[in-house]
Amino acid sequence: MRLTSFIPAAAMALLVSGAAYGQAAWGEFVDREEHFTINLPGDPKVEPTTYKTQKGTSLPAKVYSAQDARGTYKVTVVNYATAAAETPTAIEEASKVIRAKGEVKYDAQENIDRIKDQRISLVLPGNTRRLLTEVMLHQNRLYITEAETAVNAPPPGQFQASIQMLDDDGVRIRYNPDGVTRQR
Repeated sequence: MRLTSFIPAAAMALLVSGAAYGQAAWGEFVDREEHFTINLPGDPKVEPTTYKTQKGTSLPAKVYSAQDARGTYKVTVVNYATAAAETPTAIEEASKVIRAKGEVKYDAQENIDRIKDQRISLVLPGNTRRLLTEVMLHQNRLYITEAETAVNAPPPGQFQASIQMLDDDGVRIRYNPDGVTRQR
């Protein structure tokens, strides 16, 4: 009798723990000062840092990081306001650094809301972890998103597909094919 009541209780515990894993406090994080929003597992840790360009220019940056049971999620925002002349090569320079971290599995120019970006997926040394990245530039800011997860874990779609650029009022920026800003 005890065994029969234990089995349903154990099955229920597994079901509840699986549901809790899937609901790991993911939510929208907004930084109006840096003009972006993204989904993260909880509030990120924010650290100021310095980003060096290929030309050696030191620029102010912030790294936002959060973790869950699947992995680590980061957004690096680099302010190019004092080095606007270096923005034409910013995406390619950052992408080159990412490519050097492991074996590239996917590497293509894409766009988010018609804002050019470079998407790179790679397997890190040791072949057990992968890094999924997006690199984009908008209004003198370079945005680098990185999700590091186990190779066999489902891709963190709620992170990868969620970054959005915001205007000064915190409204999402989208562009039409003719380049005119359209907001919703």
